[in-house]
Amino acid sequence: MAFLQRMRCRPVLTSAHSVMLHRHHLSHRMNSSCTGPLFPYGKTDFASIRERNQFFVDNSRFIKELEQQAESNILLRPPRFGKSLFANMLARYYDVNTTQEQFERWFGGLDIFEHAKSAEGLKSARQYHVLKLNFSIDVVPAHGQDRMTWIAGNLRAHIYANLTRFASKYGLSADIREANFAYSLEKVTEAIHSRGGRLYVIVDEYDRFANKLMLDADLGAYESIVAGKSGQALSSPIRSFFETLKMLAEDGTFRSYTTGIAPIALADASGANHMWSLTHEPDFADVCGFKRADVETALAHVDLRPHDVKFALNLMEKYYDGYRFDGSTEPLYNPTLCLFFLDKLVEDPSYFLEELQEPDIMDVMTDDNVNVSENVVGLVQRAPGGCEAVLAARSGEPLDTRLSGTYRLRQFLSPAEGESSSTDASQAATMMYHHGLLTYSATRKLVVPNLIAKHRLLHQACSVRIPLRAVEEAVLHPTERRWRRLIEDIFVLGNSVATLCDNNCNEAALQSALCSAIGQLTRGIGNASHESELKVKVKVLENENENENKKTSEDGYADILVQTGGSGVLLELKRLRPRQIEFKSERIMEKRDKKVRFVAEEISEELGGMSEEELCEVKLRYVSKSGMRTVGDVLDSACKQAAKYAALKESHRLDRLHGFGVVSVATRIIVRDAELNV
Repeated sequence: MAFLQRMRCRPVLTSAHSVMLHRHHLSHRMNSSCTGPLFPYGKTDFASIRERNQFFVDNSRFIKELEQQAESNILLRPPRFGKSLFANMLARYYDVNTTQEQFERWFGGLDIFEHAKSAEGLKSARQYHVLKLNFSIDVVPAHGQDRMTWIAGNLRAHIYANLTRFASKYGLSADIREANFAYSLEKVTEAIHSRGGRLYVIVDEYDRFANKLMLDADLGAYESIVAGKSGQALSSPIRSFFETLKMLAEDGTFRSYTTGIAPIALADASGANHMWSLTHEPDFADVCGFKRADVETALAHVDLRPHDVKFALNLMEKYYDGYRFDGSTEPLYNPTLCLFFLDKLVEDPSYFLEELQEPDIMDVMTDDNVNVSENVVGLVQRAPGGCEAVLAARSGEPLDTRLSGTYRLRQFLSPAEGESSSTDASQAATMMYHHGLLTYSATRKLVVPNLIAKHRLLHQACSVRIPLRAVEEAVLHPTERRWRRLIEDIFVLGNSVATLCDNNCNEAALQSALCSAIGQLTRGIGNASHESELKVKVKVLENENENENKKTSEDGYADILVQTGGSGVLLELKRLRPRQIEFKSERIMEKRDKKVRFVAEEISEELGGMSEEELCEVKLRYVSKSGMRTVGDVLDSACKQAAKYAALKESHRLDRLHGFGVVSVATRIIVRDAELNV
């Protein structure tokens, strides 16, 4: 998308126009203007933002709060949520090399400034040698090189280069060795102590490279680089690094601050158990992120008419707002996405507002740099309970589960047999929470925060490799065979055997999954090679964008309606969970209620060996109120309902409507033409 050349900043509002908030205020200098883009989108250099007088939300009061915590702290927040900017502010605040004149330029007018001049503040402000590290290193090896060796070498080289620059910056004489950063850190610390100084280590994005390995499913490299061997601190470079920080923390002159996305790599590294987590501390709920008043003040900097301001604010709320953390008094906006929007808006308000009127508004509102890794949902779906959590989130259902505390990757992917399914769901939801796909609601349920997160969740979960022609043929020329093949591909390729056999995988979630997959495939999303020329409309229960998704009659409504032009296909979907079925295997019968995941392959094998006729004869565990005793009875019921709704084609404004009954029996899918079955 082409935009006009970036405009220079308009004069910044004077301090009289600044908004004073309970948690912080928006600081702008009186009678001065910025010397670059007004909104520092993509920038994390605190000093540069302040020097150029760019838009800055003052969260400096949390520096004082941080000093009341332990010597070593860690904060976890979703990707691109302002963690790096806060870490950079800490580095400038504590750096002994920050001059008084620089300190006044950068921190003057901020909440922390008066504290820094107090007797208490003078003990820490500008009193540390600050070593700042960023672990977002390259994990793709050069041709022919071993990945584990490559990553370990990159990590050591990064620490060595930063230690070398650190020693040069502060004029330290220390024995720094690239091959042994633990030894080098000790020697640098000794050099600082010899002159009566103190060390502050700031580690930004501690788990960036670990997440890349985890999400690439390279578990061998992950365990070697991150986890290492139990009881052997030197068996992994990341464990060795944090073990060294733990040792340094025993000295009262040392402090550290670490940022990241999720706790899983920290647990696997083991050596970081000395750090205090601020992640769920209510006092730090708002340390990162924008509040509504911040966004309103930002929009006041742009030359907009009142109704345009309201329009922009409404969009930003729907697409960027909704994040809540422990202690949040109101939902927070993703700050990077807000700055992305504001940066484009200030370039040319009229042009950008026109773009926002287009049907493909998601493309305009989305910043690809803030995309959650395309493998996050894939990793979650590999874990027991993961697909159920993903499907529930996609269907709009709140997840009534608690976030997990510390857990390891192996525990996440392969929990012990004694652990409950609620633990599975909790760990899966926790992974999505940390990556910004879920957040707390006002009632403390876990929900998808906004339309951007919902779009990414749907996009990633629907990345199944299905030929677009298969979708087009099923819609234009519907047959049992075509729809069975399509639905099997969507369910079986998009979900694990354990998921399809899980008792928590309900009918509503599968309806949502099927609807999303068909809709996105026909729009060229996921792995479809091109956009379909069909204008397909897919409807499903409780789609918030469609008030009439279910064409109701006195008897109810059908599950999914796929229509194009004057033709449509109606699917009545039923889901039979393992606990509802009588199996031949005694082991399956024993574990089908609570520990079904441990017999998922056996369920798949037993059902997979049956013909469709034999499958229809399988008995249900209980006779339903309507007298259904077998899988075939459930199929007949679905077909009758589908035929009844299909007869109401006029109410759908269709010339032709073909109905199918669909029954999901664990890993098996039965599709029956409603007209032929009745």
